[in-house]
Amino acid sequence: MADKKRINWLLILQGWAMLWVVIGHAFLGVAGEGPVWENALFHFAYSFHMPLFMLVSGWLFYLTRLKHNEASWGGQKWTYSSIIKDKTLRLLLPGLVFSLLALALKLAFPGEMSRQVGISVQELIHSYVYPNDNPMRELWFIATLFWLFLLTPLWKIVLKREWTVWGTMIVLAVLHFWHPDIELLCLGRVFNYGIWFYLGVVISKQDWVDNYLVKQPWLVLLSGIVAYVIGYFTIGFVTTLGGIVLSFGLALLLDKYLPRTFATFRDYTYQIFLMGIFAQMLVKIVYRHISLPYFPTYLVCIAVGLYVPVVISKIIEKINWKPLSLSVGLK
Repeated sequence: MADKKRINWLLILQGWAMLWVVIGHAFLGVAGEGPVWENALFHFAYSFHMPLFMLVSGWLFYLTRLKHNEASWGGQKWTYSSIIKDKTLRLLLPGLVFSLLALALKLAFPGEMSRQVGISVQELIHSYVYPNDNPMRELWFIATLFWLFLLTPLWKIVLKREWTVWGTMIVLAVLHFWHPDIELLCLGRVFNYGIWFYLGVVISKQDWVDNYLVKQPWLVLLSGIVAYVIGYFTIGFVTTLGGIVLSFGLALLLDKYLPRTFATFRDYTYQIFLMGIFAQMLVKIVYRHISLPYFPTYLVCIAVGLYVPVVISKIIEKINWKPLSLSVGLK
């Protein structure tokens, strides 16, 4: 499979995953306590979408950084220092910008926020030392992913021999189920999500998509659905794995029959992650103050969560000012 084709199915997969992130944030009342159909969508989204993002991140990381040790990708040599510099600008800088924006909005409109914040040096330090208690709580994902990129030397070492590849998989699987509960710097979540990131690295290294999955996309999709249903009645890990497998099958099928699926937003998934929740927050505030029909407003909440960030990103690309682009995760 050509790289262009490979990237296209991956873009579809990223678009699919981001769609469920936005749906997971679209509840108009209390999360998980809305209408039956909304609760079903909410629980489906949270059963697999963040592990899927971690897996895709690992898959891309191997393809673009680890496949050829310190080799060129896009004309750049990726040493460890250049990787960390790139991820600092790509992850931590936008994380800082949007956490400050979330803090400003919570202070300006405290009555509209479900979580109140104060402003003091101590609270600011606390919000960054404990990302899950940040004004923008979703930034735990950025902190966790950054830790996984910091572990680049480990991934390089364990990928050299077959036994270390699978030995590391076993260790990470054990840590996934019995990891230390450490909120400091999201360390606990590194143990929890490391298995999915590393699985993405291994899938990319072993070329499972080209060698196996692409040949039977319908079988992949159906296998994922079966695993998801089994997991629903057994353990959550199987449900998550099933959701990821069915997502791969769906992405490969759409790549074959509808290759432009999610094309209107799939190039801006990171910007949607950063900005979409603010647009959705505005819809929820309007809904609380104005009598609006629930279902159409829910659909609007999804639409603005997807497309307001796309519009803003396109405007910023037109402005073409690097500091502004970096602040929203654009290169």
